[in-house]
Amino acid sequence: TTSTPAPAGTGVSSSLPYGVTISVPADWTRQDVMAGGVRDYGTATENIANFYSPLVIPDDRSSYIALGIDFDRNPGRDFEKYFNNATVAVQKSYEALTHVEVHSSSRKIAGYKSYEMDFQTEQVKGTYIFTSTEYGMYIYTFKVPNKPRAVQVFNGAVVDIYKSIRISPPVVDV
Repeated sequence: TTSTPAPAGTGVSSSLPYGVTISVPADWTRQDVMAGGVRDYGTATENIANFYSPLVIPDDRSSYIALGIDFDRNPGRDFEKYFNNATVAVQKSYEALTHVEVHSSSRKIAGYKSYEMDFQTEQVKGTYIFTSTEYGMYIYTFKVPNKPRAVQVFNGAVVDIYKSIRISPPVVDV
């Protein structure tokens, strides 16, 4: 038999720095990071935290889902330009891209305008969600190995998780 992760709503709610609250399945592992760096979407951001699912294909140690949550304090005022630059950077980062699909701005995350980018290569499938707020840019990166069973579990988990996201004013250290 195969098992699928519990929906995010039945999972664990995590309060993170920069005002992010997110629910992930209870069996996922949380890694607090708080480190800056340039990401594969071409921007220097602060990686707030990462979450990892248990294996979605038994005995396949690479078949977990990875969720990264990043924050950009100074994204500039042009959200469309930011997102377009990120799309180009991801294409360059994954030279072997076999498919890139960009969703419209109609998506809302925690009530904020968001753009979603889906991509896949022979090795990886990813969904990146960019959420523009008055506090800065939040970037949620979901990745999984591009294997049918892993992608099936991934597609169900991503929607439940991003629907759980809440953003409140970030606490700024003085």
